[in-house]
Amino acid sequence: MPASFAAARRAEPMDTLPLTARQEPAVGRSPPGRSRGGAVWSSPARVALPVVIGLSLANFGWQLGSSSYYVDEVQSVTAALAPLGGLLHGVSRTELSPPAYFYFLHEWLVRLGSDAEWVARIPSALGGGLLVAAVYWLASLTGLRRTAALGAAALTGASPFVLEYAQRAQPYLFVMLAVTVAAGAVLAAERDPTRSRPWLAAAAAASMLAIALHYTAALVLVGLCWRVIRSRVLTTVERGAYVVACACAALALVPLAIAQHRSIPIRTGVADSAGVTIASAARVLETPFAGRIETLPVLGCAVMVAALLVLVARGGALRERQLVLLLAAGEPLVLLVASALGAHLMLTRYAAVAAPFMLLAIAAAGTELAQLARPAAALLVLAAAVAAAAGLLASHRRAGFELDARDAVAYLGSHTVAGQAVLAPKDPGIQAPLVFYGVKALNPIWARQATFAAVLREQRRPTWAIVALPSQSPTAAAVLAFTKGALWRLGLATRATHLLPGVTPVALLLEVRR
Repeated sequence: MPASFAAARRAEPMDTLPLTARQEPAVGRSPPGRSRGGAVWSSPARVALPVVIGLSLANFGWQLGSSSYYVDEVQSVTAALAPLGGLLHGVSRTELSPPAYFYFLHEWLVRLGSDAEWVARIPSALGGGLLVAAVYWLASLTGLRRTAALGAAALTGASPFVLEYAQRAQPYLFVMLAVTVAAGAVLAAERDPTRSRPWLAAAAAASMLAIALHYTAALVLVGLCWRVIRSRVLTTVERGAYVVACACAALALVPLAIAQHRSIPIRTGVADSAGVTIASAARVLETPFAGRIETLPVLGCAVMVAALLVLVARGGALRERQLVLLLAAGEPLVLLVASALGAHLMLTRYAAVAAPFMLLAIAAAGTELAQLARPAAALLVLAAAVAAAAGLLASHRRAGFELDARDAVAYLGSHTVAGQAVLAPKDPGIQAPLVFYGVKALNPIWARQATFAAVLREQRRPTWAIVALPSQSPTAAAVLAFTKGALWRLGLATRATHLLPGVTPVALLLEVRR
């Protein structure tokens, strides 16, 4: 860096200097004589942070391969297993995401020679551990005390939402990690002007990777670009280079995005569930606590609303926390507006890029409240812990979460004999996993839900019926009994029954005409 430029930076007004050089409130300020990195890597943190990461990895790794692939995972693995030369073409026809994750998953599965569930999900679980560390790092850069930064990391490791995607072969965990690193690198560049260019280069690399993983990363990158453009610490060249890098990465994906949306203009299931309703808005707002099972949605929403309101009222205390507020609240707000215009984006997975900042917002709000009323801060932290714990308890259960297509096909393969037919639902969420696990070898008859019973009744031979039971039923056994009774009224008798428990139970019924 030229001497004249360094001297000019030293002569800048106090409010333009990096955080460590200003007289900020006691929260997040390092003791005299400690280096900039001391708050992050002090001796207690060297012990506590690995413990938090280790517990998080155990959480993410528990029952990693117990469930069959979810329908979206089936699409991811199928796309990744295509020949490398045709992978991009396949992604353009079957996916609504950029290709980076699928290229990675292709290499991972091919090199290991397995498409087992736990194999495909290991990278996501390990990425979850890195996300916990990245949130701690970002929290320290926003001026949070070590205890609060560890709390943000622990809440990330305990988040039911993070757990869900740390156990799925999908790109959402990786895009969360990439945008967190990008935001941290931008703040690090502002904190240390003498090393701003390496940090901005890291921010640009993480940003370009994020947009190559999922298009929703653009919503975070717009906020980061706005932050960089308005920075009075970074040079004009540095600001321009970062913004141009992000813009080029986004523009390069435009042709692919257009091709994908022409191939898949809108999916019926998404259109039905991702419109603007009170329920969908509440679920997006409680994203960090929205796991695979609904537990305490009202409490999760209340925690996020309280945290965001506190930061709106107190966020100006530290400029770094303004970025957290912008990214935590801005991305869900954009989803809401876009969905109101007909984009159908009110799904928690599209809010994934905001999840790390929403978790950090809770920790930052607790810190701000502690300066005003400690009981209020304790209440916010307790409510967040309860919401996360309830989600974890619901998430760790013996029954699988996804429809158990793997065991259903295996059971039918060993019990179906000559002269018997197999009838399966023609529903994308059920059909895709069944096909992936090899049901086509049984030559199934596909029928839509509206005609399923009629098609079954028309069969002149014993028929195995694959029935997906309602996930919100009182008990799978009760619904199974009702189903068998309904079939009995159609003139069908059940000769054999096999029930596969889960959040979405599956019944295999061998039906014959009475």
